[in-house]
Amino acid sequence: MFTIFKKKCAVCKQKANEPRKYYDDQHKAVFVCVKCVIYAERRAYLKRKA
Repeated sequence: MFTIFKKKCAVCKQKANEPRKYYDDQHKAVFVCVKCVIYAERRAYLKRKA
């Protein structure tokens, strides 16, 4: 896949490798890279399964 289409991490603002989809407190979808997953869960981002 082209690198220009990669999502940016909502925490570190870099291109997300293996992005995970979380939802913030305003119920907007945000993408978080693998390195920032622990921080995102501490920041109360919600992970929805469906």
